[in-house]
Formats: sequence, C-alpha cells, structure tokens
Amino acid sequence: MPKQSKKSKSKRVTLKQKYKVIKKVKEHHKKKKKELKKLGKRAPKEKDPGIPNQWPFKEELIKELAWKRNQILQQEKEKRDERKRAREEREAMEEDGAAQKEMEALQQGAAAKEADFETRKKARLTAGSGGGDQDGSRRAFYKEFRRVVEASDVVIQVLDARDPEGCRCVDVERYVRSLDPNKRIVLLLNKMGAHTWAFWRG
Repeated sequence: MPKQSKKSKSKRVTLKQKYKVIKKVKEHHKKKKKELKKLGKRAPKEKDPGIPNQWPFKEELIKELAWKRNQILQQEKEKRDERKRAREEREAMEEDGAAQKEMEALQQGAAAKEADFETRKKARLTAGSGGGDQDGSRRAFYKEFRRVVEASDVVIQVLDARDPEGCRCVDVERYVRSLDPNKRIVLLLNKMGAHTWAFWRG
C-alpha cells in the first residue's frame, strides 16, 4: 500500500476559475435581489455594529469620529453659504443689468418721443405757413368769384354728361339765387354721346 503524503492539498486555483466563481456569486446575489423586489421586499441592510465595548481607546475614537462628523457638517454648511452668496450676487447683477436695460429703454423712448415731437412741430409749422398761403388764395378766389357772379346776367355751370349730378355744385347755385332770384343758371353738358343724349331726352 503506497504511503500517503502528509502535505495538505493545495487550495490554489487558476484565475479563470477564481473569476468564474466570483461571477456566479454576483449572479446569484443579483437573482436574489430581483426575487425580493418582485415580492415587494427589500434586501436587509447591514447594520453598523458600532464600536465594541472592549475596543481599546473607545472614548478617543468616539470623540475623533464626532469631530470628523462636525468637520464634514461645517464644510457642507460653508459650501451652502458660498452657493447662496454666489446666487445672490448673480441675482443682484441680473437685477442691475435689467435696471440698466430698462433705463436705456426709457432714454431711447424719450429720445424717440422728442424726435417725433420735433418732426410734428416742423410739420405743423410748414403746414401753417402753407395753409396761410392757401387761405389767402381761397379768399382771393372767392372775391373774384363773387365779383364775376354779381356782374353776370347768366351763370353757366358746365357738367360732365357721364355724371352730371355728381358735378353739380349746389352751394354755388344756392349762393347765386341768394344774390338774385331772377338770375338764370344754365347747366351745360359736355362730352355727351348718343346714348347720353337719348337718356336725357327721355
């Protein structure tokens, strides 16, 4: 009977086998989590066991952890304050920019209104000067018209045969009759064709 070796069997495995085992373990855990999720359950979280009572220098370790926690909280508070200051500065700059833009818009609007006012003022002045000449021309024409009507025995009013009623001036006829009821007014049709002549003859 052969003598057995006293040395224990080696537990070394190849990397291929090692990674294969790790992969299978991960897949198993993943599968378990999915099953728990389907059942509406959550995988239990590992609880912090805390510091064992027999741990040497336990008080010092607790104080150190508390100090580190306070440091982290202080840093977070400083970061929040810094973000708040940056946000307030940004908002203040935006408000200043908006106020500046509003002021510029008001200035531009005022300048535009002033320019429009000046343009209208010049137009009124120009119209006023021209209107004076026009009024003078009207007065001179009316004076001449009145002189001619008073001196004439018959007033002939030339009408366009295509639209005689539209060409008649009732105010002139009324004025002539007011001056002299016996003064004759003759209506003269021009540009009369055969069709128009037949229409007027009835």
